[in-house]
Order: sequence, then structure tokens, then C-alpha cells
Amino acid sequence: MKISIVLLLASITLSGCSIKLTALRATADILDTGVTALYEETDAAYARESMAGHLKLMEALLKNDPKNKKILLNLARGFGGYAFLFIEDEDPARARYFYRKGWDYGRRLLSAGADDAPALFWTAYCWGGWASLSLDDPEAVADLPKVEALVKKAEELRPGYFYGGPDLLLGATYASRPKMFGGDLKRSEGYFENAVKNSSGKFLMARFLYAKYQAVPAQDREKFRSLLESVISAPDGLLPEQGLSNKIAKEKAKKLLKKIDELF
Repeated sequence: MKISIVLLLASITLSGCSIKLTALRATADILDTGVTALYEETDAAYARESMAGHLKLMEALLKNDPKNKKILLNLARGFGGYAFLFIEDEDPARARYFYRKGWDYGRRLLSAGADDAPALFWTAYCWGGWASLSLDDPEAVADLPKVEALVKKAEELRPGYFYGGPDLLLGATYASRPKMFGGDLKRSEGYFENAVKNSSGKFLMARFLYAKYQAVPAQDREKFRSLLESVISAPDGLLPEQGLSNKIAKEKAKKLLKKIDELF
């Protein structure tokens, strides 16, 4: 009889845990849909406020389901996007912190067995963002070839992933390195051109990054001006699923264009 009672209690406990886990994963699925809605939002201030709360809620869910790949992926992508879209220009040190959080979640995602293009790309994105803001740290600089390897693997697995995201990262990488360490502005130009073509020019952030990371070191003033003006004059609603990114690309382009005489 005692054994039967113990087994019954164990069954109830396991059932309760299963129900809790099912509920958590259902909530994670809802939040996954919420990520899509966030990137469609064109009110940048509202999106910024919403994203911070969204990320904290996902972190809370992860504590109860620590190997959930969907949550880990959304956290890596979310913290990387939050750092770049909203924080990096105004507070690089704080952006570095958020990139590091995204990188940590990306590493956990890879450790959980994820090896597809999204997992590799967003881990590399956050890792590279952190490293680019840590160039006074020799270990961060030494990490850059590892970041590049992840990006190339993501591109190999899914060419053109995320509107040519791997091409954008590689373009920035080859443009920012000194020539003696493998920097190559012509090669960078090719990557950026591929990225712009990937979305038929609809993903405006690609053109902004092209201007910032390739046209400036190449000292191509006319290309710089042309790219940024094309971003600023692009119609709204060009790529609805990336409404937030395109909106912020326009804002960043306006600010950067004002610095043209300082940069050239």
C-alpha cells in the first residue's frame, strides 16, 4: 500500500511538472510571435520600451526551461538587436553589456545542440558586436577570426539568411581590419553589394551599414552620400516585416549624413 501511495504521489508531481512545462512552452510560443510583431513596429520609442520588457520576460521563462532553444535564440537575437538599434550610438559601454548577454545566450544555444544558420548567425552577431566595442582587449581582438568562422558557416548553411546578414557582417569585418591583418575594402564592397541585392534594396539597414563601414574607410564621399540619401528617401512600408529596422535605419542615416564633412 505504501509503495502504491508513493507511486501515486510521484505520478501527480511529475504530471504537475509536465503541465507547468507545457504551459511555459506555450507562453514561449506566444512570445515568439511577439518578436515578429516587435520588428514590424514603426514607432521606435514604443518598440524600445516594449523590447526591454519582452526580453526580461523571456529571461524569466528561461529560468524554468533553461535549454529551450526557441527562447535562447530569441534572447540572442533580441539582445543583439536591442544593443544595435537603441543603445550603441548613445552608450557604447552599455551596448557592450547587452551584446555580451546575447552572446552568452547564443553560446548556451550552441551548447544545447543548435547548429543551424539562425543559431550560428545570432551568436556571431552578438559576439562580433561585443568584440567591436572591446578592441582595447587583446582577447576580444583574438576572437574575431572565430566570429568570422561562425558567420561563414551560417552563410554556407543558408545563403542570404536574414536579408544577407552574413554578408553584412563579413563586409564590416573586412572593412574594419587593417590591411596587414586581412582587411580588404574591395572584398568588403562585394559583400555589401550582395547584401543590398539580397532584399532588392528593401532592407534599408544594409545600405546604411554599407555607407558607415565601407564608404567611410574607402573615403568614397559620393557613395556615402548616395547610399544614405537613398535610405532617407525610401518609401515607408518597403519591407513591413522589418518596419522597425527600416525606421531606425532612416534615423541613423540622417544623423550620419550630417557628419559628412567630418568624415571626408
